Amino acid sequence: MFLCKTKPTDNWLDAQCDGTAALHTLPSCMTLCDLKNDNYYQLVTVDVPMFDFDAKPKLKVYKGTNLISEQHLPGIPSAVESLYINDQEPRIPIIAVAVESSVLFYRNMKPYYKYTVPSMTIEPLEIDVWKKLPIERGDALDALIDSLRSIEPSQMTLQTQELLSLSESERGGYIRSNADRKLERLSIITTMTTIKKASNEAKSASCLILATESGELLVLDSQAFVVLAQAKVGPFRGTPTMISASGQYDIDYRVVIATREGALYLLRKGWLAGQHIVKLEDPAAGLSLLPIDQTIVVVCMNQSLLCYSKKGKKLWAVKLPQPAVCMTPVCLPHLGINLVCVCLKGGLVQFYSQKKLVDQFYAPESVSALTFGRLGQEEHVLILVTIDGSLIVKILKRTAEFVTTENMYDVKTASDEPPGNLQIPKKTKIFVEQTLREKEHAATIHNSFQSELWRMRLTTARATVDVINSADSNVSTVDVGLAPLKLAAEVLGLGPTFKLFLMLENISTRKEATGLNVLMQADHRHYLVERPFVQLPMLVPGYPLRLDFRVTVSVDPSDGLPPVDLTPENSHIKVLVFKSGQTKPLIASTVVMPQPEPQVLNSF
Repeated sequence: MFLCKTKPTDNWLDAQCDGTAALHTLPSCMTLCDLKNDNYYQLVTVDVPMFDFDAKPKLKVYKGTNLISEQHLPGIPSAVESLYINDQEPRIPIIAVAVESSVLFYRNMKPYYKYTVPSMTIEPLEIDVWKKLPIERGDALDALIDSLRSIEPSQMTLQTQELLSLSESERGGYIRSNADRKLERLSIITTMTTIKKASNEAKSASCLILATESGELLVLDSQAFVVLAQAKVGPFRGTPTMISASGQYDIDYRVVIATREGALYLLRKGWLAGQHIVKLEDPAAGLSLLPIDQTIVVVCMNQSLLCYSKKGKKLWAVKLPQPAVCMTPVCLPHLGINLVCVCLKGGLVQFYSQKKLVDQFYAPESVSALTFGRLGQEEHVLILVTIDGSLIVKILKRTAEFVTTENMYDVKTASDEPPGNLQIPKKTKIFVEQTLREKEHAATIHNSFQSELWRMRLTTARATVDVINSADSNVSTVDVGLAPLKLAAEVLGLGPTFKLFLMLENISTRKEATGLNVLMQADHRHYLVERPFVQLPMLVPGYPLRLDFRVTVSVDPSDGLPPVDLTPENSHIKVLVFKSGQTKPLIASTVVMPQPEPQVLNSF
């Protein structure tokens, strides 16, 4: 166990601890969600049997540390995610479990849908051999089976791989039982994550991102269960093991992939293959793309915590006291910081703000999996699962503060030495010449500055007077004891009939506006306004008033065309907002009207 001297921290409450849970799971197989849409979040995880090889994995739901439901899974999953498939009420989340080549979807913890990744191409030699295997005997059969060995194992179907692994006495029965079976080559899903589809709200619809053993990345529409986008992990063949994403699919998103070969790739929307950004010295034990500064934090098995930019530039590195087991981001928007929680061998749990260690505590045993998020009605909860199967729940205190310190271990380093005098750079020749010029011509420079300043003030004053005299603005500028008003206009339609919508809003905090009128001024040769004058009711703050006007272009009845003198330069309508008894309008805004579409006359 790590025995370095540490400072005591008091940021976490020990909420619950179940040492008899006997829960064994993977870091990617834990998720928190509001299963019943009652604003009470629960933990959904997978229990992987450690010693009983005949037992099947179970999908378990915990309310706190109490197990409330479980069901068997067909195999050991690689990832578990919770997401919403649409924005309709009630917002019931879907649990996605990646098992081998399929994703099992559960709704209300009942089977909802099963999606299988698209099949890959099969070698023609393999197809031809399986057609001949049922009819061949003796040496010819052995020659056919030996010909299959010329195919690369990663390009074989599972059926062929099983055949080659059998002894000669078992091959005949296996060929007869699988002779009519259709050859299918499916890739295994190695990792999975989610991104929001259009909105960044907590319960908005999401898309599922799948990474397969063959190096393919699939963006899956969770409502129609179709592939929205497909790309290669990178320009070189690599097997993805970890994935992290941020953004929205409809706008822009980024995906960072760590491969089994020790490479990091970055994939953006519209790319057909990921871009190689860095080669890691050791395999990654944790990966996270931080949402605010878009930096990539990765913890490696050589006791190092690294941070890279999106272009692969190393920003900082931290040497860890023990080998890392797993990692998760800890986003604290109320404090305005993003932390990274790293679990080390021996039970030490550390929190880093960039490269600074800000907090740490010890777990009873080494942590094998963890997650951070909302549990129950608490917003900031850290859930730990240790290697002995204990389930630990810790709640972040509302008074918690993470003070950035250079040294959590009280060990003096070279950086702790008292700083000396400031290192002021030497004065350059250009700086010295500029200083001498300003000393010699100080009066001229000052007069030139004052002249330009007064010219700017004069230009500003003239523009202000012009605005006041014309009142041509969408915000009221005339002071008549009224609350300030704001006007917005919108034109709909193709013509010759348009709908002109006006939105008038009182933008004061307490004062109301009464006795207002709206007048529409338009050239009668070009436009006909149905009701050009409207008396408005009292406008109170915070409640915009929406008005609609019917505007018709005066077209020639013989050919359906607008007047020849109606051009884009004079296609406008003046909107005046004034108070009864006042001569000067509060708002005078010009609405530019679109050109009407040509009308097709009925000649029959």
